[in-house]
Amino acid sequence: MILMKNPSDEDVLKLLERRMRTASKVEEIVKEIVRRVRDEGDVALEEYLKRFEKYPLSVKELLVSEEEIAEANVEEDFIETIRVVIEDLKEFHRRQKESSFFFTTNGGSFLGEMVVPLESVGIYVPGGKVPYFSTLLMCAVPAIVAGVERIVVTTPPDENGKVSPYILKTCEMLGLREIYKMGGAHAIAALSYGTETVKPVDKIVGPGGVFVMFAKKLVYGDVGIDSIAGPSEITIIADESSPLDFVAADFLSQAEHDENAMSMVITTSKEVFEKLPEVIEEHLQSLPEERRKTAEISTNNFGAIILAENLKRAFEISNLIAPEHLEILVENPFETLGYIKNAGSVFLGKYTCESVGDYGAGPNHVLPTFRSARFSSGLRVSDFTKKIFVTHFSEKDFRKKGKLYSRMARWEGFEAHARAVDVRRGRL
Repeated sequence: MILMKNPSDEDVLKLLERRMRTASKVEEIVKEIVRRVRDEGDVALEEYLKRFEKYPLSVKELLVSEEEIAEANVEEDFIETIRVVIEDLKEFHRRQKESSFFFTTNGGSFLGEMVVPLESVGIYVPGGKVPYFSTLLMCAVPAIVAGVERIVVTTPPDENGKVSPYILKTCEMLGLREIYKMGGAHAIAALSYGTETVKPVDKIVGPGGVFVMFAKKLVYGDVGIDSIAGPSEITIIADESSPLDFVAADFLSQAEHDENAMSMVITTSKEVFEKLPEVIEEHLQSLPEERRKTAEISTNNFGAIILAENLKRAFEISNLIAPEHLEILVENPFETLGYIKNAGSVFLGKYTCESVGDYGAGPNHVLPTFRSARFSSGLRVSDFTKKIFVTHFSEKDFRKKGKLYSRMARWEGFEAHARAVDVRRGRL
């Protein structure tokens, strides 16, 4: 863990750049995977399935059967919990829906914009060490609210070639039936370009590790993506009023996600700065072994506690980091909202740990990482729609403004554009 007292902007950026360099080492490997799946289809896909998945699947075994969905066994409590969360997420995301609009000008022209759902979307659900059914919920609910017709799910299988029953049951409750057993860069490539077995989609959403992150970056333009989301991040701004065990627990809630996750605390309190490392260590040692190992590596490599001279400087540093998750554990959290310029999602107050956002409070948990919160937002309903402009120009408006457009075309050097206007003006 790195401890920094009153760092400069340059010091903070150097810390962030070190994490980016670590992730970029896999980019060349991903390029080859994407190229081969695009060019060779099922042949390359099957090779990567056998090389990278925990169970050596053939392409014929990729699609989850109706029987597998029906046989998914979970606790009754799980079903009741997911039912509540689905409704909570729908309530929030329905408020994001955008409407088409149309209007008529004084000259009788008809103008507008149609909001149309995408036809097909692929949801990448990380499988690795745990079943991320919460990510499935976060990606599927806004797509359903938007009205997407075909929603495809892809997720890595376990050691027995099976998909987690929690994922399958969640799919069933959401009405999703097209589920593929594959993960990593080859899954992104298959959804992007299609193979003999996998039909391509128009857009891919959902977070993943560095292989998935770089694969999405490579296919963007041939297919839509939500964002190039990498390993999880949290920044916690804490003052002297913050309970240390709250801060430590929240710090580790992201560190346990991934060895490349980043957890940072910015505090204005010298006492918090000095005592927090010991409290984090105590919490770390009490975690189950597998979670502890991951959190330990993450904390050692990318964990940091920063002492800032005042709250204003704390937010300046936070805005520089542009974190995926920003927790504000200070005495009057609502008074600080005006300081925030860059963050994926903000959590205010000591009872609003990031976990409530992960598991369904309402706002989406698929969020920008690696400083992309400077220019992008979390997943939302509009990510599953497109806007189509509609224009009907009246004769009256054409008589009035046609000459203007003809002039503009010639000023830009486009004679054919100008003539397309003039030929109509000559008929009036």
